[in-house]
Amino acid sequence: VVVQEVFNIGGLGNIAGSKCTDGFIKKGSNVRVMRGDKILTEDKIRTLRNFKAEVDKIEAGDECGVGLDTFEEFLPGDEIESYVE
Repeated sequence: VVVQEVFNIGGLGNIAGSKCTDGFIKKGSNVRVMRGDKILTEDKIRTLRNFKAEVDKIEAGDECGVGLDTFEEFLPGDEIESYVE
């Protein structure tokens, strides 16, 4: 998932306006936020939205808003990678 734009939503903090480029991403998933080759954080998806609707899963080609439990310092171009422990 590639961050395209960052939105500040009152009460929720920064949300990453993103596009899923490969596979899928699910609400509650463990994720890594990457900037280039550097891992910025490992966190969990708190909110996942497609337009205004809260969804459980986003698939390749779809756009979404991603909010994480603790990390908010997104920049356009960051990558959010989902992984299974």
